[in-house]
Amino acid sequence: MVLIIVLGRGLIQTGFISSAAIGELNRLTYWVGLPALLIERIGSAAPDFGSVLGILLVLVLATVVSIAVAVLVAGLWGMPGRSLVTFVHGAFRGNITFIGLPVVIYAFAGTSQASTYESAALVAFVPLVVIYNVVAVTLMQLHGPTRVLQTARRVLIGLATNPILIGTVVGLGVALSDFSLPLVASRTLGAIGQMALPLALLGIGAGLQVSRLRGHLQWSMAAAFLKCSVGPVAGYVIGMALGLGSEELRLALIFLACPTAAAAYVLVQQMDGDVPLIASVITLSHLFALPAMLLALLLTA
Repeated sequence: MVLIIVLGRGLIQTGFISSAAIGELNRLTYWVGLPALLIERIGSAAPDFGSVLGILLVLVLATVVSIAVAVLVAGLWGMPGRSLVTFVHGAFRGNITFIGLPVVIYAFAGTSQASTYESAALVAFVPLVVIYNVVAVTLMQLHGPTRVLQTARRVLIGLATNPILIGTVVGLGVALSDFSLPLVASRTLGAIGQMALPLALLGIGAGLQVSRLRGHLQWSMAAAFLKCSVGPVAGYVIGMALGLGSEELRLALIFLACPTAAAAYVLVQQMDGDVPLIASVITLSHLFALPAMLLALLLTA
């Protein structure tokens, strides 16, 4: 997994593949590869809903802790309103679509219960994305209710047309019904889905470019560090207290250790937040996320 990420970084750094090509591959992964993978994986294995609830509870509680700590740090720093909400936004909203899902699936590949835990993680993914978006919009409007209705409408439309969410819901519907995918459909979706994971990991590596950092760098560094540390630590403590198994805990920690989502930039821009701050947080959080994920895998091995 790490070697594929490093390969992606090498390909973009050497000019073997262009940034435009990586963008197209990411779009192919997002709209075609991952949805096909989700329908095939979830549809062919019944999720353990007990595990789903445990994982989701850890994710939600750890996110609450992340938000609380970020608010405290921003308040102590005396940040102005628009920077404060942007700081908190960057410190809790992880990129679980492009980074969390591929890493989770690779982490369980080849294990005896891979399909069960993959399905549990993928089902937990749906409400988590909804929670992230609702909290983010609510948070960003606190510094000034500008274009709230328009932004909320865009977010709702985005959720309704999100191919990852649609693929997860379709796969869950198949898993819960008496209907099973025809062999030709299962094989076709499986073949298409196989391209999603390596392409997603290559995209992660290619995205680790050091762009020009702007704004208050100490704020950016702090938010990025909080994003990849507070959530995983809180998740580990909460998960242990709730008695989660090592596999379930591994899933939760991977999601919590993800870097700040690129979608946060769009929302901050739309809601008049601190755009230079969130841009720097996204860049820096990618530098912290890889060691955080590796540590999460080691702790739950």
